[in-house]
Amino acid sequence: MRMNHSARSEIDQKELDEALVYKNLRSLFPKVNDYAPSNSGYSEELGELRYFGINTNKQLRLLLKKHRKQIITIDRSPINAYHQKMYAEEMGAEKFNDHMRRQYWFAYPGFLRIALELEFGEKYELYANERDGI
Repeated sequence: MRMNHSARSEIDQKELDEALVYKNLRSLFPKVNDYAPSNSGYSEELGELRYFGINTNKQLRLLLKKHRKQIITIDRSPINAYHQKMYAEEMGAEKFNDHMRRQYWFAYPGFLRIALELEFGEKYELYANERDGI
């Protein structure tokens, strides 16, 4: 006889897809950071998660919750002059000034990659460097 599962446990067992990746990020992080969508619609990020053995909704949720405070601290920390110049050129003055005033830098895809780097350290750095052709 099968026991009734809660909605959370049913969702937790689901295999990750692009929509679930975004849904987790949106539910755990500030909405202000939802300003730049994934260039790949989260398919590239999904591939990275799978590469590191994160295949279910629960695995992703626990990874993000484990590192949430540290990710937000990293996001809110002051940026150096080099990055200020780079962001200002990339975003334009008005958007850049909003980011400076409200102290946020990374969009959701960046948060996901920070979580992977915090969790997997050098193994993720090597993976990212290979991905980026560095």
